[in-house]
Amino acid sequence: MENKSNNTESVDKQEIVKALSQLHGDGGLIGALQAKLDGLVGLSSGYVEELHPKIRARLFSLQVLQTERDELFEKYSEERRALEEKYEKLYAPLYQSRKDIVTGEKEYTDCEEELKKEIEALPADDKSPTGVPDFWLVAMKNIEDLAEEISERDEACLSALVDVQTGKLEGEDEDGDEMVGFYLRFYFKENAYFTNKCIEKRYHMEDDSEDAVLNYIVCDDIDWKPGKNLTVKVLRKKPKPGAKNQKPITKTEPCESFFTFFYPPEVPDEDEQENMTEEEVEELQEQMENDYAIGSLIATALVPNAVDHFLGLHLEDDEDEDEDDEEDDDAEYGESIDGDSDDDSDEDEDENGEKIKGLDPKAKEECKQQ
Repeated sequence: MENKSNNTESVDKQEIVKALSQLHGDGGLIGALQAKLDGLVGLSSGYVEELHPKIRARLFSLQVLQTERDELFEKYSEERRALEEKYEKLYAPLYQSRKDIVTGEKEYTDCEEELKKEIEALPADDKSPTGVPDFWLVAMKNIEDLAEEISERDEACLSALVDVQTGKLEGEDEDGDEMVGFYLRFYFKENAYFTNKCIEKRYHMEDDSEDAVLNYIVCDDIDWKPGKNLTVKVLRKKPKPGAKNQKPITKTEPCESFFTFFYPPEVPDEDEQENMTEEEVEELQEQMENDYAIGSLIATALVPNAVDHFLGLHLEDDEDEDEDDEEDDDAEYGESIDGDSDDDSDEDEDENGEKIKGLDPKAKEECKQQ
């Protein structure tokens, strides 16, 4: 009877593997899905209890060390938060000046001598564009993972984007707890697509520890102008000859657009989560992870380094890395063991013995992506 009791209270290994497989990638990211592991919390595997007493004693000492480390990390987190707040205040006027120059509210103050001469040589009636047109559109398109999200239809609307801001959430949530997470704010000038002057998106986290857990995402609604919704396309079908109603039949269906970013996945409540299938859980997790990845990229790469991305400086860095990778590949595969060049045998064999062209190193890297 005792063994039976132990078995019922121990965690089945397959259950653990199955649960962890649902949290692949950024495993600790999706707090909303953590309920799938609730049935395993607090249960003993029985493994530690069966170890030699001296090993258990060593493990106890290791736990003490881990606790000391965790306490130090708490102090680090507090100091880090204070340091981040200090520098956010120092960054703020710089970002404001950047916005003013981009929108044309403020003129340049620093300029190279040669450029000054070029400007002085312009005719008196010269009419230059205001600010820096398409600043944010170009900066976003120069970040590969963001460029993939932008369709050709989006570009005219994103040309109206005049500023992007990010910061930490402040205040209390509905339960009276201090909010943790970050926001993104997209500011638009008047455009033909929607009436919003600002669209804010908020990522609510469980805490700000090193294993931050994403609880849920909320976003402002977009007030699309009639027929201008970029996230859907309108399909028109001609009525059949002889039909009483000769008006075209129209229907809408979703289409690829950066603006789907403003429609974050909804996290079901606890009761609905219990009824979700494994496939539905995995699909929701993937959507949450992808959304968080894009949001983090905007907050940590686009906003602080928008000028460098507009100028394509990071693209040059990426190209240098690609060239280094190619040189490494050439060094590794360019010569045979005896030193002879294998340029004449730049083909591989498939499993049937047929010759196939060797993959370009870049293509190999792309195959590894997602």
